[in-house]
Amino acid sequence: MKPFFDKKEKHNDNDDDAGSDCSVVLAEGSNFNRNDILICATHGKIYAIHKRNGSRLWRANFPTGAFGGIVSLFVTDYDKLVVGANGKTACMNLFDGATIWVNKMPGFGTDEVSVITTPSRFLEPKKHPINVTEESATFEELPPDYHKVDDNIAEKPIVLGSSRGKIMAMDSETGKTLWTYNCPGGWYNLPVAIVEPPSLEDGRPDQLIYVGAGRRVYCLKAKTGEVIWDVKVSGSIFGLNYMTLATPWCSRLAAEAHSAFSQNPSAQARDWEREQERRSH
Repeated sequence: MKPFFDKKEKHNDNDDDAGSDCSVVLAEGSNFNRNDILICATHGKIYAIHKRNGSRLWRANFPTGAFGGIVSLFVTDYDKLVVGANGKTACMNLFDGATIWVNKMPGFGTDEVSVITTPSRFLEPKKHPINVTEESATFEELPPDYHKVDDNIAEKPIVLGSSRGKIMAMDSETGKTLWTYNCPGGWYNLPVAIVEPPSLEDGRPDQLIYVGAGRRVYCLKAKTGEVIWDVKVSGSIFGLNYMTLATPWCSRLAAEAHSAFSQNPSAQARDWEREQERRSH
């Protein structure tokens, strides 16, 4: 069988430092499709490995340099990889790691960036029969029902990057800034966001974004950034000033599809470490 990478790529794990001036390193003889790819990022670099055997498919530096920091990841349903680090968001080719665009997000500082995108098509989860042998089948209860939306009225996907109390919407094809929202009361906290698809059942055609930052939660229209509501959910003085968000449906998707800040808040933990380091000096 044809190898997924050449001998040098397979055995030389130190080439990360030696080849740091090269933005992308492709494996030779690779043969894979989108369903074979697992993306991981560590020490400021991004890796695509094969899900079947762990072989490396490609390696890339964060497009503007991450200096060994945390890189957040989101794989879209249109074969793009959205990455965020050091106050910047970029879009890369899922299959070879090539940079498609970079948004330097002026005013967002140099901290971690959480990234998601709105979907390019809307799914309709269905109830699955648990027992179909009996005359009256019973059904497993699944998360809320989001109806399919006609392709002609589906909106173009939007990339969302969040850092230092702000959230920015970017064009998924060009990286152009569409709108920016400075969360009141968000201060310098790392916001987290989840997307709520349109619901024809509820008569709501808009995609919504729920953003949590500090002690407040905000609901925005994905297309325009218009604020639907914002609310202070906590008046606590003590404790870490971070927030995580979940809905029944997004939790199921996250468990089956990818890791996310709300389930794995590694960047928030590092931010807390930095704060302790600053206070000790």
